Amino acid sequence: MADPRLVRVAWAYPASLVVPVAGLGVLMLAWPAGFGVGWAMLMGLAGLVGWTLIEYLLHRFMLHRVEPFRAWHVEHHRRAADPIRVPLSFSIALVLSMIGLPAVLSGFNGWAVPFAMGLLIGNVLQESVHERLHRREPGSRWLVSLRALHGYHHFQDEQRAYGTLTGVWDRCFGTARPPASER
Repeated sequence: MADPRLVRVAWAYPASLVVPVAGLGVLMLAWPAGFGVGWAMLMGLAGLVGWTLIEYLLHRFMLHRVEPFRAWHVEHHRRAADPIRVPLSFSIALVLSMIGLPAVLSGFNGWAVPFAMGLLIGNVLQESVHERLHRREPGSRWLVSLRALHGYHHFQDEQRAYGTLTGVWDRCFGTARPPASER
């Protein structure tokens, strides 16, 4: 997938989940004492929603425009049936950012831990769903819908349908798949 001079190790799914799951383990150890369950759930949900926006932005602007990420992603489009690989260096940088930025931006406030956990859970969910969209016929209506959107992105118009978990951001930013009557 990637030029070996640029990335030495790119782990295929499910090994690609090791880094974000390790990040979740670190965050569990950093859980703030006395933090309310309601606030934790709210911040975790906010992190999960935040991940869907991050994933959309990374996919649209980094994976389709910035080298060497664009070259790696072009290979993914060309070889859609191959195992999905995530460069280890990218995964580590992403996980450290998803833990570190909320901590720094919050002034190391307790809400940063469940928010970062929501981001990481979103990352794990996105990688798992993305793999399933490429490997198996999904069973639920949600997965069937996502598979249609993702297939459209891969095989008809790679400048649309960037979201893997949701099409919400594509609709917000004008990159949604056009209605059937316009295709």
